[in-house]
Amino acid sequence: MKNKQVGYKIICVQDVYFGGPNAGEKKMKLMRSLISIAIMTTVLLCTYGGCSPAGNVSQPDKSAITEGVMTTSVDDDSKPTSPVCTSFAPDTPAIYCSFKVSGVTSDDLIKASWYFIKGEAVDKENELMDGGEMYTTGQDMDQGYYLAFYQHMPAGGWYKGSYKVILSVNNSDKLSVPFEIK
Repeated sequence: MKNKQVGYKIICVQDVYFGGPNAGEKKMKLMRSLISIAIMTTVLLCTYGGCSPAGNVSQPDKSAITEGVMTTSVDDDSKPTSPVCTSFAPDTPAIYCSFKVSGVTSDDLIKASWYFIKGEAVDKENELMDGGEMYTTGQDMDQGYYLAFYQHMPAGGWYKGSYKVILSVNNSDKLSVPFEIK
């Protein structure tokens, strides 16, 4: 028996056969639907599956900042050499924030933000005074190591009041270290 077809198309898409006068339109609708499903699946996997923009799976943040203290001097390893203090005089030449980092690599950005919280300079309350940032060598990742940021006395001396230094890794706050000027 011969198939005789006039004005009738048979189209195969992955073993799915379409027949009839509108077979081409049906194929196009199926292809558009399959492409839409593939795009939505990709978006959902990257949104909820933890993909980074580069397509790599995100790693948990293992970075930590601990042992944050305020002091007036540090050694070559950034450890405090003078007594650890929570309050300083208005004429203190420089104040250091010494801290221990662990779980960081040379690609991680360590940042310190120095804030005046409240005190005699009412117009400067909760104001960012200064900040600093550095990349580390990633040394002694397992044991951790010390780093320090410092702030020179502002012209005219420190305002009496409360301050804090916020320490962060890759813009994620890790530790806040308060101090006072009395």
